Amino acid sequence: MKKQIISKPYEALSVIYDHLMKNVRYDFWAEYINFIVQDYIPKKPKVLELAAGNLKFANRIKSHFKNIVVSDISYNMLHHTAKTKIPRICCNMTELPFKRKFDLVISSFDSVNYLTTKTKLLALFKEVEKILNDDGIFTFDVVLENNCISYEKYANRKGTYKGINFEQISNYDREKKFHKNIFNIFLPTGETLTEVHKQKIFPFFTYFEVIAKSNLYVVDCYKTFTFDKADADSERAQFILKRSNQNGLIH
Repeated sequence: MKKQIISKPYEALSVIYDHLMKNVRYDFWAEYINFIVQDYIPKKPKVLELAAGNLKFANRIKSHFKNIVVSDISYNMLHHTAKTKIPRICCNMTELPFKRKFDLVISSFDSVNYLTTKTKLLALFKEVEKILNDDGIFTFDVVLENNCISYEKYANRKGTYKGINFEQISNYDREKKFHKNIFNIFLPTGETLTEVHKQKIFPFFTYFEVIAKSNLYVVDCYKTFTFDKADADSERAQFILKRSNQNGLIH
């Protein structure tokens, strides 16, 4: 019986990640983010991307924002593209090590959904508020339940990339509100690398409730890739947050 090895999320997956994301329009995504943040940031903002992955998005958004630093919890993902000159920090988004402050903090590709409890979600907001300049903003997107229901079956797939066979098994638990993706990567040695990715699909208004417990507030919330207001029936939501001052007043 061939050995199955359990990997941490994005440890083994970094090898086939480019293939899995080949249809993602990073350029379009970068243009959208650039457009929605323009009214809130200075001309030459200091930018931090959280959960930057393999830097595909960062390399697109860099054409708009030259002064950018990226971070991700996965060392393998951050260093999958060794040629980039963008500064990279390996860290957890709920434990940010930065001493400097930023005008713009970004998290894309529903990375925030990987925070599976309200406690972790609040930890993120409290960490971000520490590193935002007084007029800085934090923008992030999340997947909502209607997206999971609509696309669950389409996420089940098999394929081959650079001679490596893989499969993705997707399941959404409607009772517990967890979306699980299991990736099996079949190595030529006969071993199987397995990664389990678990995302929490919080109700839309839960984000507002948790944000209210931090020193941040919601400036806007769109249906992702649009300028329409998001609501509980949206498939994805794009949040834009600012920080209050120390007296709880809104800037």
